[in-house]
Amino acid sequence: MNKIFIISRKEFLSVIRNRLFITIAVLFLTLSILSVYIGSTTKKAEMRVYNERITTLTQQGYSDLPAKPEIKTLTILFNLTEYVSIVGAILAVTLGYNTLINEKESGSLKLILSRPVYRDWLITGKILGNAAVIGILLILVFIFNIILLILVGGIIPTGIEVLRLSVFMVMAFFYMLIFLSLAILLSIRLTSSATVFFISLVLWMLFSFVIPQMAEAVKSNSTVINSITGTAYLLPQETTASRIINALSPVWHFRMIGSRLLEASSGSTTYTSGALIVSCLKTFLVLLAPTAVFITAGYASFLRNETLILE
Repeated sequence: MNKIFIISRKEFLSVIRNRLFITIAVLFLTLSILSVYIGSTTKKAEMRVYNERITTLTQQGYSDLPAKPEIKTLTILFNLTEYVSIVGAILAVTLGYNTLINEKESGSLKLILSRPVYRDWLITGKILGNAAVIGILLILVFIFNIILLILVGGIIPTGIEVLRLSVFMVMAFFYMLIFLSLAILLSIRLTSSATVFFISLVLWMLFSFVIPQMAEAVKSNSTVINSITGTAYLLPQETTASRIINALSPVWHFRMIGSRLLEASSGSTTYTSGALIVSCLKTFLVLLAPTAVFITAGYASFLRNETLILE
């Protein structure tokens, strides 16, 4: 166990010195900070328009005034869902593809394994080290967003809102682990860093864009007519086929639970605590399943790889 800790610590320190990782991590943190600013500015603009409208109606003698728009604190942070699903996934791929490939290309991996270091120790330490990097990064995002909500938005989140945001960060962690474990598996199976990175990004694009677009294509369209203007709109409706296709995309599951936790989806505020907990548990299992498959396959491949024996 001590050797696993040493390996994970070495991996952690190696990662945080990597310029590409630092660049993407800074971008990720910057976008998360901007999400608070953008969300706060949007909500303040809504309130300003509402107040101006109320002033105008009051001056004109109207007594039947429109209700004040409801400002939900966590919707200010909803852009985090998109940033994690895109930039967070790329960050995880960047971490994963570098895990073993450089040592394989240089030949140092065979030298390491010729010493009293078990293969399962090595791969476990590397996975834990990279997972720790993701975890600490998300903790920083969480802290920054809470502070900025108070300083920029002028909002002090309630205990329930802090809990919801915490659960969202846990979901983000397991979502990013999918792409980390996928890239690690590819780095074990393949011998070229460029190939590993390319295939990882192609698979990420497949899950993030291609599958959701396929689901959109098979939705049915219902015609809705505005009772005031008489304008007709096409409203997409879920079908059995679109639900099945979306179920194959971890990005879709993450975005759905993100919209519920951050109170951005329609009817999210009417969710009971029990229903939200059940939804979180289901999403957690869905996000955990591919990670477990990729890590298991990676262990099996790495432990049986005879080409890593130093002759």
